[in-house]
Amino acid sequence: MRHTLSLGALCGFLLVACSSAPLPRAPGIAASPLEALNPRPEGAPDVVILAVSGRCGVPCVGAPEPNHSYLERRGTLEAVAGAYRALGLKVRTYGYSAHLTAHYSRRSRRMEQGFLQMEARLHQVVADWVQGRSNPTRLVLLGHSHGTNWTHNLVRAYPEISFDTVIDLDGICYLWEDDNAGYFARYYAEQGGNPWRTDLARSCDVESVGRERYHVKDIAYPNVRTNLEVQSRRVIPGLGGEDVQAENVVFDRTYNVRLDGSRTGIFTFVSTLEGHNWLTLPGSIGMNWLTDRIQTLHQSATAPAELFGNR
Repeated sequence: MRHTLSLGALCGFLLVACSSAPLPRAPGIAASPLEALNPRPEGAPDVVILAVSGRCGVPCVGAPEPNHSYLERRGTLEAVAGAYRALGLKVRTYGYSAHLTAHYSRRSRRMEQGFLQMEARLHQVVADWVQGRSNPTRLVLLGHSHGTNWTHNLVRAYPEISFDTVIDLDGICYLWEDDNAGYFARYYAEQGGNPWRTDLARSCDVESVGRERYHVKDIAYPNVRTNLEVQSRRVIPGLGGEDVQAENVVFDRTYNVRLDGSRTGIFTFVSTLEGHNWLTLPGSIGMNWLTDRIQTLHQSATAPAELFGNR
């Protein structure tokens, strides 16, 4: 569903958490009934988190080249990993920038890995710790802003791989296609065509659900067991009766859905006191909700949906 940047209508100031029961899907690739399953190698992680940061901050000239993996340095990725470690799980994390491939970022002043490197890591994780395993490693994706387009495209490109949890922090599609179109075109030319089963370069307003069109970032695909979504505040009323004042330049205002129109396994929280970047900070209201939800869902995986009601 297309949402361009605007002040928008004044939104409610309730903290919203919409939910339903997680899908009973095991992580990884389903094994053949005749395939003998073996446990993971000793020391292999219980959970692997692949995290993609968003577009470089304002002013941002030349995106996606300046983009960098700020979710690592900000502590966001470690906070999410900590929620799983608190459950006694072994976790391994990998951070990526919002870019098709590896590049040098002027912001971070170092080489940054991109989508193609994340894709390669996924293949390694699945081959070593998921496929044919009796206790497969859980696959978790974390994205912020433009990063959510990359994580959802990874899911979209590999429907045969099951992802335990996809985490979306205020996903934004605006400018994503413009930023990346040239990079996809060059990559397709180098590969002799599109190597994926769908055109990942087209990710905004491409999925039809009923009569609506949705961005890829707003779809919880069938191979995603649970989708946790945190959105930032909208606008606040102007003082003295004047027009509303923007308090948050960009924000995600579309609740994620399944392709069948349901919200099975999707949990959405709107942090009405925090902006687009603020909610990614460890200890923020949004991050506290997220880490609590991770632990609650893990500890109550078989509990009925009503236990996770609107809260």
